[in-house]
This record gives sequence, structure tokens and C-alpha cells, in this order.
Amino acid sequence: MTTPPHSPNRPPAFNMSLTHVTLPTSQVQVNRLTELINEVTLGTDVIVIVVSPATHLAETDFDRSRFIWPTWQGETIPEVHQKWKAVFAAQDRTFRGIYYEGPTLEETQTFRVPHTVLSDAMWKMTQNEPPCAVLCTGLIGDPSAAEITTALEEGRLQAVLVEALFA
Repeated sequence: MTTPPHSPNRPPAFNMSLTHVTLPTSQVQVNRLTELINEVTLGTDVIVIVVSPATHLAETDFDRSRFIWPTWQGETIPEVHQKWKAVFAAQDRTFRGIYYEGPTLEETQTFRVPHTVLSDAMWKMTQNEPPCAVLCTGLIGDPSAAEITTALEEGRLQAVLVEALFA
């Protein structure tokens, strides 16, 4: 788990956990707005970034409006979302955070996290063509890998496939 920076007097609004999954089938998706084509091949391992509201928050304390995505069935590749991005740094092989590319600079949101070093296996996953990650929600607190897997198997996660950018 990696927690976004927050003031000492105010707990963080959410956590981000990193895990991975093997996307089981080859699929081609075309974004209707941009005509960009994403193709994921059979058995592609990808990083999964789980965004989960902190347990101290009441249901109404966390703005989920930007995190409303389709339910993710583990046997499929999540729908592509062109506005969300996962950010990694090549020089130290770290995960840096996520951002939402809004129509204006004021509407663009950045969620930075402390530099989280990726294992060799996870770093290799960022080298897929095209570079991508799965961004998902549906859990609360700091879920373990087993809890994430169970939620995926039970269809309790919502997710999108996002572009991986390198800073």
C-alpha cells in the first residue's frame, strides 16, 4: 500500500495498493472519441492500482465522482479510459501516482504518492506495448492481495485500463 501525502493533522482520504493480474484473453478496443486502438495480447501481466477510501471516512466524505467505472469481470480486459493515467519514473523504477486529465488545467486532478519502488517483475509489466495499467475501486481501507483477488472473483471491483506514462 502507498498512501498519498497528507497533512499531519488530517488523515489521507484514500490509499493506493499495487498488485498485478494476468489479463486472460486477447482483445482489441477502439476508443470511439479518439479512434485510438488498444490491443492486449493473450496472457499479458499488468499492474493493478487499487484506489480505496480510507476506513475513517464516512460514505459521503470521499468524492467518488471521478471513480465511477464499469464493473470489472476478471476474465475480461477493463474498458479503456483515455483521461486517467498512471505515472511511473524510469530513473528509479517507481510508481508516482495517477492523474485525471480534465478539459482544463483547473479540472485536472493529480494524486501523488511517495515514490514506490517496483519489483523487477512489476517494472517489466510497465514495459508492455502499449504501456498500460488497470485502475480500480470497490474496496475500503488497505486491502490485502487476497482481498483484492476475492473482490475481483466476486465481481465487486470497478475498473478501467489506463495509459502508463513515464516521468
